[in-house]
Amino acid sequence: MPLRSDRVWPALLVALPLLAYIFYPLGTLLLDGLCAPVAEFRAQLHGWDPQHQPSAPALRALWREPPVRQAAWGTLKLAVLSVLAGGAWGLGLALLWWRREFPGRRLFALLGYAPVLLPPLVGTLAFARLLGEGGILNQGWSSNLRQPLITPLVAVLILHAYSFGIYTYAFAAAALENVEHAHEDAVRNLGGGAWAVFRHAVWPNIQGPVAAGALLTFMAAGASFSGPYVLHTSGKYLTVEIVNELSSGDPAFVAALTSLLALVSLVALPPFLRAQRKSSGRTFGTAGLKGGGESALPRAGHGEAALRCVLSGIAALVLLAPPLMVAQGAFTDARGWYSGTWPEELTLGAFQRLDQEAWNSLWRSLIYGAITASLDVSIALLLALALRRAPTWAGLPAESCVLLAVALPGSAVALAVLTAFHAPSWLAGGFALGQTTVILVLAYAVRCLPLAVRPIRAALEGMGGDVEAAARGLGAGPLRTLGTVVLPLLFPTLLAAGLLCFVTGAGEFVASQLLFSPETMPVSVKMYEVMRNDPPAATALGLCLVGLGAGAITLAGWLQARASWRARR
Repeated sequence: MPLRSDRVWPALLVALPLLAYIFYPLGTLLLDGLCAPVAEFRAQLHGWDPQHQPSAPALRALWREPPVRQAAWGTLKLAVLSVLAGGAWGLGLALLWWRREFPGRRLFALLGYAPVLLPPLVGTLAFARLLGEGGILNQGWSSNLRQPLITPLVAVLILHAYSFGIYTYAFAAAALENVEHAHEDAVRNLGGGAWAVFRHAVWPNIQGPVAAGALLTFMAAGASFSGPYVLHTSGKYLTVEIVNELSSGDPAFVAALTSLLALVSLVALPPFLRAQRKSSGRTFGTAGLKGGGESALPRAGHGEAALRCVLSGIAALVLLAPPLMVAQGAFTDARGWYSGTWPEELTLGAFQRLDQEAWNSLWRSLIYGAITASLDVSIALLLALALRRAPTWAGLPAESCVLLAVALPGSAVALAVLTAFHAPSWLAGGFALGQTTVILVLAYAVRCLPLAVRPIRAALEGMGGDVEAAARGLGAGPLRTLGTVVLPLLFPTLLAAGLLCFVTGAGEFVASQLLFSPETMPVSVKMYEVMRNDPPAATALGLCLVGLGAGAITLAGWLQARASWRARR
């Protein structure tokens, strides 16, 4: 069959901006880390002539400095432990809420996505209030014991289990939603017990999705910055080392450090893709969010339903504790914050202490998030349409760039775009983007792009071609078919993807910390600045961000329900 050019050139054309703003910045960063000379003080530290340094001096310096080796080991250890903790928590929630029907199950299942509402630094503030050295749990521990109830490393692991366990939960829930329950009955009829049913009928269906969630957790935990930076100040981690080295005046060494961090995440990318293929095309985060049509779960017996309700109540308290800590911390005074006790009287003083610049930073972040969501949803839709019928080789450049965006840590993305565009570049219209709004939005867009591409591509591929063929058979052209058939059917997915990009972009911390200027300061950086002297005020600012994100999601839910109601009329 001859190759149709109209299926090839759209895929190649849509790859050009991705290659320019994802692949090119990363290549520039890697080249600097490999070839650029280190600073004079570091060359002298290692006994090199600053004017005649050896090849790949930054890479050589990495392995000669003990703090870097300690940070690399600390990052790997934290990532592996986070996989175990987050996997156990996420899989436990999925098995609790997606195996049997019981009263309140649907509400509990939606509550499993609550961590999405907490931006990284807001969630870290909540856990610092709850589990930090001066937090409520440690303050409530007996003062006669010298050791705290929860050590800093354990606090970071609990934070990661809460924040990143959602990956395993979402993948496993989507798989469990489609399990054939007849297979379980067959194992029981052959005399198998509960463990045999799980091993032979359930686990084969979820092992691929669980592995995919675990690998995403590994990449996210290795790239985590706010948790280790705030909760484990004595720990050594690559993300923290990168930020600390920024003030050293050695950009080549920072580029090499960032390349090492990116390598840690990229190592997990091939097995992640393999695990995805085993998951039979299930889409991340679709369980319970499709609005109907999901397969009915077997109803639990009275005793089992009661046990699941009790366990669900406990899990709900754990899931709601961080948002409650944010709300409680925002309405307390400094004395109540540092004493680690519940305040006797709630106050609005924290909100009143926020200056105009704090409110301006919140407004800026909302604008940044909205622009990021608009860009990413538009690019993802174009990408999905272009790759839908393109041959595999034509879609490879665009898909490779999206996969790079999945694996790259936020600090690597930020430093890559800064390295590529801090000076005037023809890709930036001849302008220098350093310390501008454009470079912040560019970093956010690269970070959030996979959140839009994956669900939109899956939704478009799941539509099939029958509806479009029917529209074309009635005389509708391509643009009219797109506007009157495809986009209305994709609207719920486009809205959900846009909201996820909006919430993530508005609360992004590590990229903001590396790229902001006083004129472009986002709310996450302002929160961290305020937190040093006034933690309740920082929490109040975080509560505003969470509240606006929750309001946007509520509005989106109403719009989706209204669209579904109109479609049924």
